[in-house]
Amino acid sequence: MDGLFGLDELTGGTRQPSHGLPEPAESHRLRQESKLSLHQVADACGVSETTARAWEEGRTTPRGTNAAIYRNLLNALSGRLTATPVPQPPADESPDWAALGALRHELPTQEATAAPCWRCQQPTAQRVGKRPQHLGTRCAPPTTAHPEPTASPPPHPLSAHAAQPTAPTADPPPLAPPPSRTPHPPATAPACFTIPPLGSRKITHGPLAVLDAAPEGLTAHLADAGTRSCPAGDLPALLAWTLRQGFGAAPLHPEGLAAGPLLVLTPLALARLGLPAATPSSPQRHPRSDHPLLRQIRALGWQTDQDGLGPWMRLHPSTGDPACDSIHLAITDWGALHHDAWKMPTDLDASQLACLLAQYTSLMRTPLGEPGACGHQLMSDLRPAPHRHTTMRTMAASGVRGALTQVVDPAPCEAPAGHQLAADRAAQDMIADTPIHWWRPPTADEVTRPYVVCLAVNLLHLAGCNEIRVADGPAHQINHPVFDPKMPGSWLADLSSAPHHPMLPPPFASRGPAWHTTPAFAYAAARQPQLQPVEGWLRHAPAVPYLAPWYQRIRLARLAVLERLGITPHMDTPDLLAALHNLPYADPGQRALLHAIHATAEDAFTALAQPPTQPDQTALAAWPTPDKPTWRPDLLAAVHAKARANLHRKLGQTARDGYFPLAVAGDHVLFATHTPHLSEITDQPNSGFTIGISPGHVRPVATHPMRWLKDLAAEGTNAAQLLKDTCPSW
Repeated sequence: MDGLFGLDELTGGTRQPSHGLPEPAESHRLRQESKLSLHQVADACGVSETTARAWEEGRTTPRGTNAAIYRNLLNALSGRLTATPVPQPPADESPDWAALGALRHELPTQEATAAPCWRCQQPTAQRVGKRPQHLGTRCAPPTTAHPEPTASPPPHPLSAHAAQPTAPTADPPPLAPPPSRTPHPPATAPACFTIPPLGSRKITHGPLAVLDAAPEGLTAHLADAGTRSCPAGDLPALLAWTLRQGFGAAPLHPEGLAAGPLLVLTPLALARLGLPAATPSSPQRHPRSDHPLLRQIRALGWQTDQDGLGPWMRLHPSTGDPACDSIHLAITDWGALHHDAWKMPTDLDASQLACLLAQYTSLMRTPLGEPGACGHQLMSDLRPAPHRHTTMRTMAASGVRGALTQVVDPAPCEAPAGHQLAADRAAQDMIADTPIHWWRPPTADEVTRPYVVCLAVNLLHLAGCNEIRVADGPAHQINHPVFDPKMPGSWLADLSSAPHHPMLPPPFASRGPAWHTTPAFAYAAARQPQLQPVEGWLRHAPAVPYLAPWYQRIRLARLAVLERLGITPHMDTPDLLAALHNLPYADPGQRALLHAIHATAEDAFTALAQPPTQPDQTALAAWPTPDKPTWRPDLLAAVHAKARANLHRKLGQTARDGYFPLAVAGDHVLFATHTPHLSEITDQPNSGFTIGISPGHVRPVATHPMRWLKDLAAEGTNAAQLLKDTCPSW
């Protein structure tokens, strides 16, 4: 949804079309159903976004060349939606098709002269992305393997200064004839860069390779600790070699999609391939920029995804499906693995790095970006949705019950800051469920206790998330609904009257009427059964515990890594505490793997409500709902509510023995104690906390004298937040 109001309301009624343009409502529909932003339409027409919005709302009418360009763009979008070829416009009246991103390859055009279809070599006057091709399934894509192409002239090295040669030189020969301009028979060069159909692919060398350079050439270090020689000297040869080797990973669910191969390029491999050593600047990362690397990729008939260039890149054929036909690149010199959220040790050699990544892949999935992105993708890997290949239209994944298949707008109260539905929202109209951040001064009795002990809850937000029910569908507004703890959604109610001990943090982060998700209202209803919501945004579609398989996979992966580090769930408490104390001195590779699994879990929740990362949308003042069924800010709010309720319940149980928290910051909690041992808290008869390594169990973080806490309290500092920020995690 790209607007907050109906188009008729904005335009004041219908208008007569002018200059051959459709009515504004039809223009709006074509853009919306094509899933294009106003920013992209404005770029394609060479005007400002304000001008494009005025055209679409009917407030102004394009004239002259602008009218012709806009008309041709809308005609092309209409042709794509109806599978009807449209005439190829003159060059001076053509939109900037590149502004449409991957969509530009789906625009069917009709030309006067026929040319051989690039798939079946039979004549056709139809064009898809300016490439001769029969529409739909009128011809089948090639399914047979093709011989290796003859050697072509080497490409111009893509050094950091490739765009600024120091001496006049002749233009280098093209890397490969662009497939969008000239048809090729099956045995020509571009065929070797075409990913084979899904059914014919065989995985023979594992999910990934770490490429390093030796005097004799590139060496690929594989997941099984083996190596293979890689004869590639440039990016085109590397892609062709990767396709021949059969890299990839089987789907995590029988009804899901296989994972594409990952290539990790070390600094020496980057130099051997002639790729830039420095990370491209922000404008050059844009997928439509003229960066030399992007020009080289386009010359092969390949492209990046909407994120463009970066430490983690996804490449796929221009006529392929990014979900099925991608090759992922991780460039360590650009910040992948060592300097981003992975925090892999910098002294690992290529073989050790391949081994660690292979372990992560076997426990989680093939890395495709930072751990949070992997965790977010893992959710849908384990509950796959049906997927039809965007080019071949064959069914690539059958999907399972409970998968998220619909792109739905959040309820107005659930929309994160920056979303267009949150543009004019009052502060009290947003979801109030947030983690606990609270502290209080110690009482006279607590001041006499000499110690302050800090504990941390293991994966606070992961614990309990497997019980949250999620529905695949939009929310509907209901007045005075009857609360149902199994109904996903948001409820408007005043929970501030719920019973609350003054020495405990408030159970709900709101005063007066506020919006709360189902887990928060369920916790309130258990404490005060007479509560009734005033209004609700509820999802009536069948709901399932969507995150249950995801939770189980992360829990088992974490236990497996801890066992390699000598820590098991069955250890006696003294032995466990000793092992946790020695953990910082354990194997750095396994500790990095443990950190990656934690980041996969925690950061994946943030990705549920992440703003758009595409260069086309990052600068938008108010952005629309991302085109991802798994973008669900309502689920993130429910996870926060569930974690807060679980922690508050445990704090209330522990308080029965006279131990009240002094400060809370998310998963870190401080108590005043008589001894410097966490067991003083956990050994109490009513304690809600248990020392252990499972999600929801606790571990010691630090012990300080009471004087330390009093000084921080006098400064107005939340001591738990200070320890959370400064003490090392697992």
